[in-house]
Amino acid sequence: MRGFRGCQRPFLSPIFGAMKNESYAVVIPFYNGLDTIEELVTRIAKVFSELTYSYRVIIIDDSADETKHSKLQAWFKDSTNISLISLERNSGQHFATMRGLKNAEGSVVITMDEDLQHNPEDIPKLIETRLSENVDVVYGNRLSKNWRFWVGKVILTVFFPNGPKTTCSFRLLDETIVRKLVKADVTFYELEGLIYKLQPSYGYADIRLETTAKGSRKSSYSLIKLYSLISNLIAYYSWFPIILLAVAVVGIQLWLVSNLGFQGLFFLPLTGFSVVTLMAYISTRTRNPNS
Repeated sequence: MRGFRGCQRPFLSPIFGAMKNESYAVVIPFYNGLDTIEELVTRIAKVFSELTYSYRVIIIDDSADETKHSKLQAWFKDSTNISLISLERNSGQHFATMRGLKNAEGSVVITMDEDLQHNPEDIPKLIETRLSENVDVVYGNRLSKNWRFWVGKVILTVFFPNGPKTTCSFRLLDETIVRKLVKADVTFYELEGLIYKLQPSYGYADIRLETTAKGSRKSSYSLIKLYSLISNLIAYYSWFPIILLAVAVVGIQLWLVSNLGFQGLFFLPLTGFSVVTLMAYISTRTRNPNS
């Protein structure tokens, strides 16, 4: 994996020349960024004017606030390459991002936050990495490593051993991955879980980015909100809870039989189901080690 540091202006590698016909969509979930969204869109436009790629910006208004939405409409109503989508209620960052992806099919997608914690000037680094390393997903991670970074790294390493070990909402998704993501039939939207679910059909890369001037902003994810997100991610996209329960049931059954004799066989049907579950897991991992 490659690392990039300190480049403030887009750099134009020769590899860019062969892909000029590609279309890019920058998806931005919006919640409370009235003080930054205009600057963000302006800087994105400057970056793509230097890259000479065709692009569009898709802003998903997840604020459920008429005042904010009216201001967004006033600012961007005359912009031909900016789409503004309003959600009826606050649905969360991942749901809003997925809504943006559904409106970006056919394009390579770059997702980023509204608050300038992600440098638009780093967009060429994501594109360069995708083209030079021939991968479908690129994460742009900041160099700062706070407790949220380490919690995420541990969770991904333990519960998703074959997936990315770091994640960030500043990411590039190839159009083939976008197509698969929007077709996914799920009840809980978490992009990293969905991307992991697509294994082994994608390759990914991480690039290291300098912390931006806005990098000291407080995250909108409280400890409780982060716990809820992580627990849902594990429950919906990982085998781990099922395997843990199955192993526990088999262990209890063995303990009951050793201590109660035949009376302990009362739980045998549940144990049988657990054994079948473990066999299904082993079979899946044997046929597809990346699952």
